[in-house]
Amino acid sequence: MRTRLTSALGAAALASLLLAACGGAQDQDAQRQDQAGTAAGAAGQADPELPAGWQYVAGEADFDALTADPALPVTVTDGTGTEVEVTDVSRIIVAGDGIASTLGALGLADHIHAAPEESTSPEGLAAPEHFRFNRDTGTEGLLAMDGTLFIGDNTARHGDVAQQFRDAGTAAVVVDDQQSQLDKLRAVAEYIGDAAAGEELVAAVEADLQEARDIAAASQGEDLRVIQVTATGAGGQNSVAGTGVPGTELIEELGYTSVGVESGLRGFSREFSNEGILAAEPDLILLAESDYERWGGEDGLWEAFPTLQQTPAGEEHRVFVMPDAQLRYSSPDLGAGAKALAEAVAQLS
Repeated sequence: MRTRLTSALGAAALASLLLAACGGAQDQDAQRQDQAGTAAGAAGQADPELPAGWQYVAGEADFDALTADPALPVTVTDGTGTEVEVTDVSRIIVAGDGIASTLGALGLADHIHAAPEESTSPEGLAAPEHFRFNRDTGTEGLLAMDGTLFIGDNTARHGDVAQQFRDAGTAAVVVDDQQSQLDKLRAVAEYIGDAAAGEELVAAVEADLQEARDIAAASQGEDLRVIQVTATGAGGQNSVAGTGVPGTELIEELGYTSVGVESGLRGFSREFSNEGILAAEPDLILLAESDYERWGGEDGLWEAFPTLQQTPAGEEHRVFVMPDAQLRYSSPDLGAGAKALAEAVAQLS
C-alpha cells in the first residue's frame, strides 16, 4: 500500500458542499470465455501504470457455475410501469454495460446481439453489432438491427426508445436506474424469463457485499468522504456521481460518505462547481479505469476538475482506480469491487 492517510477524516457539513444547482452447454461456456478474454484485453483490464501514490483496486468474481434457463413467454412489468410480454431472447439489444455484464453472469453473453459503441465490458465489446445512440442519431438504426428484445438501463433516457420498439413489434423493457444494484440484477433476470437465476446471482453478490461491510466496519473508516468522478457522465461530459450510480451504492454500502449524494446529485451529474468540490474536502477520489484512459492520465483528471487536486484527497494522492465493472456500471462484479475497496481503505492509516 503506497498511499497513507496523514490527515484526519473529518466530515464537513452539508452546507459546505457548494455544488452548483444544489451449441452444447460446454461449447457455449467456451465461447463465452473466449469472448470475455478477447474483450478484456481490448478493454485494457490489465493493471494500468498509475502515478506515484495512486492505487489500482480490483477484486475477483466468478460466475461460471451460473447458467440461466429462460422460460418463455414471460410477462413482466418494467421500470417504466409498462407490462411487456417477452417471447424471444435470442438477439438482445442492450443499452449499456450493466445489462451486458449481467447477461454474461447469467450465462447468456452469446444472446447479446448489439451493444453501444462505447462499451467497455467484455460482453458488450464481444457483441456482433454495435451502435451509436444519442439525440442526433435517434432510434432508426436500433430498430433496423433485427433484435428480438431491447433492454434499456435508464427510464428517462430509454423509456421513449422502448416504446418505439414496442410500436414496431419488438419487445422492449427498461430497468429502473434508481433502484438498488441488486434489484437491477433481479430485473434483468426476470426480463429474460429466469427470476430464480437472478436470485442465485444476487445471493452470490450479497455474500461478497456482506464480507466487504464487515471489513469496512472493522477498519473504522466510517468518516471517509469519497468523491467518484467520471469523464463520460451526463452527455459524455466530466461528471460527479450521485444517487442511482453503482459506485455510489458501493461507497454507501461500506459506510463511507458520498460527496455526490450529500449534494443531492442524481446519476452522473454535471451540476457541480469547482468551489463546491474544494469545500467538500473529499478524503478519497474514485474513478474507473476507462475514465483514467479517457483523461490520458493524471494531468487530464486535474484539468477536468481543477480544484480536486487541492482537496485532502488530491494533496495526499489518495486516488483509487477501479475496473469499470466494479465501479462504473451495474455489474455483478460490484460485490468483488466492494471487498477490494474495503481492503484498500483498511490499509490507509
